[in-house]
Amino acid sequence: MSLPPPPATARPWRLFLDPASLSLPISLSEAGFRLTQNFRYFYPNYALLSLLVFLLTLLPHPLALVLFLCIFIAYVYLFFSRSEPLTVFDQTVDQKIILGFLLVLTLVAVLWTKVWWNIFISLIVGAVIVLLHGVLRAPEEVEEDSPNGSLLNVVDDPRGDYSSV
Repeated sequence: MSLPPPPATARPWRLFLDPASLSLPISLSEAGFRLTQNFRYFYPNYALLSLLVFLLTLLPHPLALVLFLCIFIAYVYLFFSRSEPLTVFDQTVDQKIILGFLLVLTLVAVLWTKVWWNIFISLIVGAVIVLLHGVLRAPEEVEEDSPNGSLLNVVDDPRGDYSSV
């Protein structure tokens, strides 16, 4: 049995929220390219932002907020902060059993607190935030991987607009 890989670290929030890196994409393919690149690069930030949106929707329900914070802490402790497998009564517990237990616990908490609507709203708001940020933020380090190839690089090329044969 192996532990999951260490969690990806969130990128600096200054980099994530930098207004100078926002611009409209020039085409639909460029928008899709930006979305995939930014999602790969910023997915921990997007996950934290979506979790924050969910917790904000739970503010009118303090008991549910505390319960889901405890469940979130259990997920973090049981999957990301341990370096060795979990042992209970000198028996190693499989990661799949832990995940199954936490998923059942989460489902019971959702059913008990009746926060389905909050989950639905937070998923929609989180998806809109990810979509808008992913499309509007121009990736910096991937200019040569643009779906438009060298068409955009011709402008700054000292050789002019001829391509090599």
